[in-house]
Amino acid sequence: MENINTENQRYELAVERVKRIKKFYTGILVFAIVFAIVYGIKFFRQGFPENLGQMHISWVFIIWGLILAIRGIKLFFFNTDWENDMINKEIKKQNHGNL
Repeated sequence: MENINTENQRYELAVERVKRIKKFYTGILVFAIVFAIVYGIKFFRQGFPENLGQMHISWVFIIWGLILAIRGIKLFFFNTDWENDMINKEIKKQNHGNL
């Protein structure tokens, strides 16, 4: 019985992680499309700058990019297994306390 609950819990965690990954990739895609449109319009209106250092990027894009980078680091590099282990320990404590 406990094995079924554990498998069900793992499945739910996997589904939740896939949803977060999908949301992250959607955010990157929207960022890229909006960035390409804004700077594509700017390029066609003003032409390509002679010096790339003169190309100014909006603070909105800088902040948006930083938020996406932080979300990506959190999603892919920080290990959430310890969180799952703590949840399982708490569930076991509660189950053993009720027996």
